[in-house]
Amino acid sequence: MTARDKSQQLLASLAMAGQVAMTNPLPYSKQNNQVLDEKSKKVALEISEQEHQEIIAKLSSYVNSPAGHLERETELYLEQQLSEILGFKVRAELDGKRLNHSIGIMGAEQHLLRFPGDELSAHDAYQEAGIAPARGAFGWFTENGELTKQSILREKYYFAAQLMYLPDWNTKHPELKPWYKYRKMIVINPAEQIAVVGVVADAGPSMWVKKQFGGSPEVIREGKIWSPNSKGKVMLLFVDDEEDLIPLGPISLDLSSALARAADPQAII
Repeated sequence: MTARDKSQQLLASLAMAGQVAMTNPLPYSKQNNQVLDEKSKKVALEISEQEHQEIIAKLSSYVNSPAGHLERETELYLEQQLSEILGFKVRAELDGKRLNHSIGIMGAEQHLLRFPGDELSAHDAYQEAGIAPARGAFGWFTENGELTKQSILREKYYFAAQLMYLPDWNTKHPELKPWYKYRKMIVINPAEQIAVVGVVADAGPSMWVKKQFGGSPEVIREGKIWSPNSKGKVMLLFVDDEEDLIPLGPISLDLSSALARAADPQAII
């Protein structure tokens, strides 16, 4: 029996015992014989903590591998584990599409122009990162000419992906460009136990840079992508969010946050 099986069995027993106690009140002494004691609860939590630590350790090992993809079996395992930790589905491949790398190094990008006449001073944070002189690969961020809350968030939490190096980009460009435009993805930084949900809003970096992804100033700083522990080594996955319910921004991967999300599926912490 795996650690997960033991944890689930104990937690299921706790839940069942609680239901029995609620529907069939018993004298205190008899309830003690049926309801798992505090020691059992502690064991269940310890198993969860051990399993969580093992997953983070595996992720930390994998992001230090050469840039590229993991074996499919390993990918599927990590997709499942991360989806449980995060509270929503993540995928290395979505709708039959995948980037050339899911593991690699993320470089620091500048702010992007959101509308004609946009200036660095209009961006509310990390102005020291500068602003790119030209629009991103998908044009302005405005919607019907207006700078909306959503368009502001898309520029704040954007990724640059090497779309131009996809093997079918030149032949399927008309189909692929609208699919990738503002495609929701998540960068996983296991060294700091933090992730950031963002969107694909630019193409790059160039091959000679020797980095596989780019991140906005907010992504890089709030995701601690270039901390001494991380050194830019991350995993970038698609967010399977057809209904567009997952908000953009940082998410903690630590155990307490994961348990809070499991207790309240509507909470993304």
